[in-house]
Amino acid sequence: MIPLRALLAASGLEVPPGIADPPVERAVYDSRRAGPGALFVAIGGTRTDGHLHALDAVRRGAVAVVAERPPSPEVPAGTPLVLVRDSRAALAPLAARLCGDPSRRLCVAGVTGTDGKTTTVTMLHAAWRGAAVAAASLSTVDFRTLDRVDPNLLRQTTLESADLHERLAGLLAAGCTHVALEVSSHALELNRVDEVDVDAAVYTRITSEHLDFHGSRDAYREAKAKLAERVAARGGGIAVLDGDDAYGMARLGRIPVSRRLVYSAAGEPGADLRATRVEAGPGGVRLAAETPWGPVELALRLAGRFNAANALAALGTACATGAALADAAAGLERLERVGGRMERVDLGQPFSVVIDYAHTAEALRTVLGELRAATAGRLWAVFGSAGERDVEKRPAMGEVAARLADAAVLTDEDPRGEDREQILEAIAAGALEAGMRRDDNLFLVPDRASAVAKAVGSALPGDTVLLAGKGHESCILTAGGSVPWDERAAAEEAVRRWLGDHGD
Repeated sequence: MIPLRALLAASGLEVPPGIADPPVERAVYDSRRAGPGALFVAIGGTRTDGHLHALDAVRRGAVAVVAERPPSPEVPAGTPLVLVRDSRAALAPLAARLCGDPSRRLCVAGVTGTDGKTTTVTMLHAAWRGAAVAAASLSTVDFRTLDRVDPNLLRQTTLESADLHERLAGLLAAGCTHVALEVSSHALELNRVDEVDVDAAVYTRITSEHLDFHGSRDAYREAKAKLAERVAARGGGIAVLDGDDAYGMARLGRIPVSRRLVYSAAGEPGADLRATRVEAGPGGVRLAAETPWGPVELALRLAGRFNAANALAALGTACATGAALADAAAGLERLERVGGRMERVDLGQPFSVVIDYAHTAEALRTVLGELRAATAGRLWAVFGSAGERDVEKRPAMGEVAARLADAAVLTDEDPRGEDREQILEAIAAGALEAGMRRDDNLFLVPDRASAVAKAVGSALPGDTVLLAGKGHESCILTAGGSVPWDERAAAEEAVRRWLGDHGD
């Protein structure tokens, strides 16, 4: 525990004159998690405002409140109240101090970009473990502590700062020395990774996403750049950059980090890690590369040519942070799958079913392009677009499907409070303009289970069915709340029905 006054001072916050000085054990931002010794920090949210719940936190035992304005309803007289300009910005140092600043004793690699973050984080963990590094990872899909894997059920790419620092403290206590952390643009803008000492800023390709939040593609890139700028400001760190991403390099390449590693799956001369051969097939990706630590050959079990870039990013980061090249490569080769990323469903059917998290136009283009080359028959795409998010990407996704797939079934992703039919019509507009025909090779089926059944039930031998947008996620967010969902289970059920209908 830390006395409140000392905690505020150590966190760079003004100590109000005459404020009481109760001992503080932990910082919380959810009043339901408050208890004796808690410091409640009232932050605004998308669905509610913490200032409305400060009284509830105090009633549950919170010893003090940090807020941007006096809470309503009012907290009891005598409750220490600290007013700050930005509660989120205050939460991070408070949580870090209370947890003992765990990241200062860890080697933290933050991975950001648009697509491939989760896979790169998981690959980096595998590369470190291959070299016997006591590593952990925190990603959209799961939390890995050494060789233990727990699913991430929170539907949050990067945890709120209070949760993140507590988890980092737990990893340190578990004996971990290295952590691969998936970092979203929201996290960088909303102070979630403030006070995390990042040693390596690792970038996958930057395209366009979350423009509803950031306002423009350049502003989105600027948010991403904050990770490398954080490393540069600390000194002694490294940035690992995608040399094939001209848009990202134009900004990131100018940030004065102590060390820079550039990787290129396209084999660009001058890259520090440069692929000299990439061969992709249904069983995985084989690549050869030149690196600062010598030549290497990899036989990845993960499908998708694009995973060559993710592997080079992970390999470079692992070796730059202490792993031997051969050991890191062996770790990468042992990685069997990343949940919901180019995940195949094979029950013996004569066509392919692939689950992937692709939920942007660029990601859909990449995955469909990969599958197009490997598909002898027709290529089906089942996908949607999130409600209350990125409205402008919907017709672009429809256009991509029309250009690369033979048939598309548009369905729910997470409609939230938006009209699900309107979301699908917006996607369909792009597909129709690019040449698809409604009820011929373009179908609108809002219920996702029915959409999966439609595509799989229509498949012929040699076809491929891509189920995109949900990946590992365990629910669909609707106006009525969260609905349980399992993409793989739905796919397997549809395949079994197909096999039953086509049996001897």
